[in-house]
Amino acid sequence: MMYVRFGLDLLMAVTFVLFFNKQVLGGLTFHEIAGLAIAVAFFTHVLLNWQWVKKVTVKLFDRKLPRRTKFGYFLNIMLLITMSFIMISGIFISRVVFPNINVGNEQWFKISHISVSFLVLILVAAHIGLHWQ
Repeated sequence: MMYVRFGLDLLMAVTFVLFFNKQVLGGLTFHEIAGLAIAVAFFTHVLLNWQWVKKVTVKLFDRKLPRRTKFGYFLNIMLLITMSFIMISGIFISRVVFPNINVGNEQWFKISHISVSFLVLILVAAHIGLHWQ
C-alpha cells in the first residue's frame, strides 16, 4: 500500500508541475484531461489516507497531539479547499472537455484558477516536505 501511495503522490506532483507550461504534451487538451485525472488521483489520495484524517480529527484539540500533526492537518485542509477550487474553476473555464459550461465572469475564474494554482504549488511542496522520510 505504501508504494501505491508514493507512486500516486509522485505522479500527482509531476503532473501538477507540468500544468504550469501550457505547451506540454498537447497544450490545453492535456491540461484539461490530466486535470480531471489529477482530481480523481487527489480524492483517491484522500481516501487512502482517510484513517489518518478520522484519527486526527477526533484528537485535533487534544494537547498531547503534536504540533507537527496539527500543522499537517491544517495544511491538508488548505489543500482540500484550494484543490477543490482549482478543479471547479477549471471546469468553469474549460474549452476542451466542458466547452458548453458558461457560468459568467469567466475572466475572474481564469485569474483565480491560475493564482490559486500557485498557492497550491507552495502547499504541495510543504505537504511533501512534511511527509518526506
